[in-house]
Amino acid sequence: MSDAKVRRRFHPGTTVEDLKAYMGPFADRLGYKFNTDAEFVDDVLAAELEILEQTGDVFCPCRVRTGDPKEDVKIICPCIPFHRDEFAAVKKCWCGLFILKDVEDGSELFGVIEEPSGEVEVPVFRVEDLPPGQIRHVKVGKHDVAVARVGDEFFALSNICRHAFAPLADGFMDGYFAICPWHGWRYDVRDGTTDHPDADVRTFPVSVRDGHVFVTVRVGR
Repeated sequence: MSDAKVRRRFHPGTTVEDLKAYMGPFADRLGYKFNTDAEFVDDVLAAELEILEQTGDVFCPCRVRTGDPKEDVKIICPCIPFHRDEFAAVKKCWCGLFILKDVEDGSELFGVIEEPSGEVEVPVFRVEDLPPGQIRHVKVGKHDVAVARVGDEFFALSNICRHAFAPLADGFMDGYFAICPWHGWRYDVRDGTTDHPDADVRTFPVSVRDGHVFVTVRVGR
């Protein structure tokens, strides 16, 4: 065993209630809540505190660390942003600590481990988190998506400009057009078209309900 000093990412004495206070509001913005089985939640968070003492951070208790920090960051709880599409498909995170807000009984999802496939609506943020006339980048599985708001309408398109691969979400909105930040190419967020040949980008279906914005993507085969 290594004698290297563990670099703690949380203060000594961190408790289960501390983790709830830190994780809950963040998960809420992503469309999730703690499992309705309170005893299960406490058990999982207690396990994370044990992992914290050993490793310095709250890694997911049901995933094995690889030793590669760039990979292991994807399993630091709450890991929802790194696995949005998979979790939305099964309505929970791997261990079931977090469940989608519309799930009434989280205990019914215990043991759900099937590999998801098909189209799935993925919650990306709350309606209030994106003001009208703004655009932002969201990573949804393997997809880099730019979500734009025009008035009360939301649209999603590929984040990468087909001209020189600039991130469209770093640009700005002009009505229904996303303006590329590098060279000013204009993309219609309603259908992904631009006035340059062979340069249109993909769009994704968007829905809004219960105060959250959902982007539909395909997962699995």
